[in-house]
Amino acid sequence: MALLLAAQGDVKKAAEMEEYLGKADLSFSVPVSVQITPAKDDLADGIYLVFANEGMHQLYTPGTVTDDMKKRCTGVAVKLGEKSLVVDLHDMEDPEDSDEKDLTLTTVKSPADYDKAAYKDTCEDAGADWDGQANTDRLALAGILNPKIAQQLKKGQYVPAMGQLLFVHLFRKQINQALREVGGEEIGGWWYWTSTEYSATNAWDLYLNGYVKPLH
Repeated sequence: MALLLAAQGDVKKAAEMEEYLGKADLSFSVPVSVQITPAKDDLADGIYLVFANEGMHQLYTPGTVTDDMKKRCTGVAVKLGEKSLVVDLHDMEDPEDSDEKDLTLTTVKSPADYDKAAYKDTCEDAGADWDGQANTDRLALAGILNPKIAQQLKKGQYVPAMGQLLFVHLFRKQINQALREVGGEEIGGWWYWTSTEYSATNAWDLYLNGYVKPLH
């Protein structure tokens, strides 16, 4: 299962892996697409329903979602202070197998001239990483991002950094309640990829039942 995160920081606009994870027999979830920009100061903290096609949002109140709102809703947003993220209603899936939700983050090993300055080799640095957009762009530019992920990313979407996924996890209960009401897929209690890299052969992932670690 892969968490698809849609992006609008302003919710109104709403054993070591072979070939860099590509050939390893793994079944970790792939969280995709978060974009963050400073949130509007006049927007109250909370959970929002996002209607991106209309350029609108609405503060979520449990038990008040109508059938019309379900049809129009494109995501669930969370805002706290200057940070906000929008979670897409549906997870990613293998385009060649609609029943398959598990995708590797990359498909080939990073090239020799890859920017190693981006690696985060401590939990502290990984947790502080909030630039999933730059991370995903770097993976794509190097030609190592899984094409099955790249082709499903909508405009403004990307694989979230560790800090961004931790932010989502913090509000997981409230986000899931809203996702259920609008007919979306809940954020599950399993492993999710982040775009935060640990080394040339490892990336950080988050287990949404407890803890984080670099995947070896």
